[in-house]
Parts: sequence; C-alpha cells; structure tokens
Amino acid sequence: MTEQPGARSEIAPILATETIRYSQVWEDHLMLERGLDIRPGDDVLSITSAGDNALALLLAGARSVTAIDLNIAQTHLFRLKLAGIRALELPELACLLGLSSGDRAGLLGRVEPLLAEDTVEFWRANAELIDSGLLNAGRLEAYIGGFREKLPGLLSGDLDAFLALHDPALQKDAFAATFGPEFEEAFRYHFGREMMEKQGRDPAQFKYVNEGDVGGYFYERFRGACTGLPLADNFYIACFLTGSYRGLETAPAYLCPGNYARLRDSVDRVSVVTDELERYVRTGPKGTFNKLNLSDIFEYMSEEAAQHLLGALAEWMRPGGRIAYWNLLVPRSSGADQRQLLTPLVDLADSLWRQDRSWFYRAFHVEEVAS
Repeated sequence: MTEQPGARSEIAPILATETIRYSQVWEDHLMLERGLDIRPGDDVLSITSAGDNALALLLAGARSVTAIDLNIAQTHLFRLKLAGIRALELPELACLLGLSSGDRAGLLGRVEPLLAEDTVEFWRANAELIDSGLLNAGRLEAYIGGFREKLPGLLSGDLDAFLALHDPALQKDAFAATFGPEFEEAFRYHFGREMMEKQGRDPAQFKYVNEGDVGGYFYERFRGACTGLPLADNFYIACFLTGSYRGLETAPAYLCPGNYARLRDSVDRVSVVTDELERYVRTGPKGTFNKLNLSDIFEYMSEEAAQHLLGALAEWMRPGGRIAYWNLLVPRSSGADQRQLLTPLVDLADSLWRQDRSWFYRAFHVEEVAS
C-alpha cells in the first residue's frame, strides 16, 4: 500500500489521545451485520471505538474480529470489557459498566489479573470513571449527559411511556405530546456546531463540515427516528434520553442475556490493536481480512485522501470482501478512480440507513471488493 500524503497527518492529531472519547458505540450494529453480510469464514477488521460493534460482529458469526484504534484509551476500555466477559457473570459485568449499583472496585479487582499491565495502570489512574459509571464516561457521552440534565424542564409528556412504544403509527402524536417547542429549541442549540466544538467533539473534526444548521440537522434526524422506527427496542434513543438502557434484553448485543454464554465461548477470537489504520495496513499481510467496519473515519479526511485509502484497502483485502462505513456531516465515498476495485452497493446501504436506530448519521455506505 502506498502512502497518501496528508491522510495520516490529518487524522492522527484528532484521534491520538489517552482520553475516552466514546464509552459506547453509537452506530447501529444491525446495519453492519447486514451490510457486511457476516458469514462463518469472515475475518473482520473493525474500528474499536468502545468495542460494542466488534462484539456484535463476533456474535453475528465472524471467524475472527480484530479491533483497531489509534486512541489507547479506547483500547483500555475494550480490554476491560473483554476481561469482564471472561471473568464475570452478566449481572456483574453490567454492574462494572455502571448499569447497576454494587461493588465495582471489587469487580475490577477480579478482572485485573486478565488485563495487560498498562491497562491495569490506566484504570487505577481513572478509577473515578468506573465509580461514576463507565457507560457514560466518554467525552461524547458526557456532552449528551449535559443535555439530559435539562430534560426535566423541557418535557411535556411521560418519557418512559414514550420509550415503551413499538408502533410508529402511534409515535408521531406521542412525540408531539412529549417534546414541545422548548425541547426543540434546547436540542438545536445544544447540538449545534458552536456547542459541539466546545464540548462534544474536537474542533478539528469539523474541518470539512459544510453543514450550516448542524443542530437543525440532528434534530430532524432524531425526530425521524422517534416517529418512524419502533422505540421499545431502540437502546440508542433510550440511552440518549435516559443515560441507560431499558433492560439488558434491549441493550447492545454483547449485554443481551441470550447471547452471553455464546459470547464467552467465542471471545478468544477477538484481537485488539492500538495503531493507525493506514500504518497497520501497510505492514500487515495482504488478504488477512475480507470484511471491514470503518466507522466514520473518513469524516476527518479530505475527499482525495479518503478515496485513496478506500482504494488501497480494497487492494489489501481478500477479493469479494466488503467495506462498511458511515458519513456523519461530511460526504465521503469511493470515486471513479476506484471503480475497478470497489462496487458501491447503493440500494442495500440506503435501505439499511433508512432503518438506522442510532439516527445520527447522514449516510451509510457498503462497498464490495472486486473478485
């Protein structure tokens, strides 16, 4: 793989950090599983983030999952989750992550023997994150939490009753009854560009953003998901509005009781890497992976750099594989120069995006590598 000047220099300063940016994954795992068409022979490379979707892809049946992130704090978080799965029963893991009360320090002590030394040191230095609840420990989650603090004065209806609905035909009227004009105004302001640059995301993450009304865009996506998709099992919206899940049965795949025994039996098929994607690809053997989850990494790259990286990844992957990724506020996808290598599966990706329970993203892309 040849290096694209500027791509690494653009993304590294944004993502290289020792602070947890995301303590949970806000990208719908069902879209990934269906878009990538996970099968038993698949070897998946997945951006780590908080690790939730790497585990979902494992549960979907992948042969192996390698989670990669440039941010060492995200690695420490995922290592903790993996060790917790190995050492703890599901209610204990839920407690460790902040979903219930209990002796979290004692649970951490039981997990520590399974952690690398640098990860043990990280969590000892950041014990307050575990004490206060890891589920909302990331920078983004803290930012969302700042909005939740205002909710009691903004709601005009019963939030719990609204979140229990499972019929979009009823949700439109319920939305209007629950979230009035004051909620909309506060939402648009809090999730507008100015506030997000100050508190939610690194200002450098807006380098390529041309969207004028960021807060308005997010509000319309939020309203669309709340009125167009069943709410009762949408843990993304539940956690956004309440800071937790409605129950483990409607939680990320790795926390669902029906999945836990199978997850413990297969978790050794997960590897964790702290590295820059381009550097990892350049030094890794060609054909190791046939499925890639790239999250929204192209958000931080120029169009030229993003297209070059997509083409290089296609050359590096096994023929016939798939790449899946999201666009948040910046439109990015392969271009004409990559058409011999990649075929965009536009209809599939668009149909999946229309069912996006997480609602943040502007677009979803699935591209197939030439056979």
